[in-house]
Amino acid sequence: TMKVIIMDEILSDRKNKGNVTYRIVVSEDSGRIFIELEKLMKVRAKESEKKTTKKIVYQQSFFKDEFDRVKNEIEDPILLQFCVDTLLKVKKYD
Repeated sequence: TMKVIIMDEILSDRKNKGNVTYRIVVSEDSGRIFIELEKLMKVRAKESEKKTTKKIVYQQSFFKDEFDRVKNEIEDPILLQFCVDTLLKVKKYD
């Protein structure tokens, strides 16, 4: 059986840098802050109707209390900074 976790979304944000889009969703589950990160890149679409399509090139999700461990795995400095900045905004929800 799948355990369905009902999370309350606190905040979601995106940042565009050239052909890259960074996306972050911050939710709360039973008092714990949960973070989902995505890095998407524009790629040329195979279908002729669509010029470009976005492809997920990096995905990471973790609880805020795991961030110290996880941040070493986030190699993209822009994504890391975006995550840090967003978590500072979330502070006021603690």
